[in-house]
Amino acid sequence: MRRFFVPSDEKLDGGVSIQLGGDEFHHLKNVCRLETGERVELLDGRGRIAVAVIGEMGKKTATLAVESVRNVAPMPKPHVEIVLCVPRFQKMDVIIQKSAELGAVTLVPVVSERSFMKSVSKELLAKSHRWEKIAAEACKQSGRAWPLTIAEPSSLKEKISQTPRGRGLFLYEGEAAEDIRSCLQSWVAPETLTVFIGAEGGFSPQEVQEFEKAGMAPVTLGPLVLRVETACIAILSVIQYHFGGMR
Repeated sequence: MRRFFVPSDEKLDGGVSIQLGGDEFHHLKNVCRLETGERVELLDGRGRIAVAVIGEMGKKTATLAVESVRNVAPMPKPHVEIVLCVPRFQKMDVIIQKSAELGAVTLVPVVSERSFMKSVSKELLAKSHRWEKIAAEACKQSGRAWPLTIAEPSSLKEKISQTPRGRGLFLYEGEAAEDIRSCLQSWVAPETLTVFIGAEGGFSPQEVQEFEKAGMAPVTLGPLVLRVETACIAILSVIQYHFGGMR
């Protein structure tokens, strides 16, 4: 059954009618080519999923009648926040998709000394809407009822300063990095976990010093050098497995 997100001001309750417009209406009518009388699932982004029947189909909106609603359990803890030094944009699309599929709660694009973009420019800010659409589509396809939030781009230094002490780690290929298994074993039921991932070339020595000053642990995923998109998939998979998210 096809899934669609409803506007944030719409309330999913049995028996109500929902107006679907914008990108979701375009996807329903022109991409999926659904017709009156067909059933779909509606997601409100707050843990509720409704089964609804397509009623009136207009030129810009569709009216759907909600038949039933069920509540979905919250995302399992820890809530993982990925802070990603912006790679080339083609890679960013894949990383957003896989982050949604593997249960990340938030993805924060940041600029760093070695990121593809060196400043929070208009071009970077303009990408946010596209990334939000990619995240929404990935959430629908993977069946998750809670959205992957794409945060507003910022600088790596700013994000490091905003992360509570003891709540984050950063992937590092240098010496003295702790392996991911040992690192996660020292975390006891954390509510949130922030993971910093560098772009191609990783983090600069100055950035590593900033992490260490903030009390964050350098962590390695093993002896092999991973592409940034592979590192994102690997770290999320390991965290999910370690904390029981794959049961």
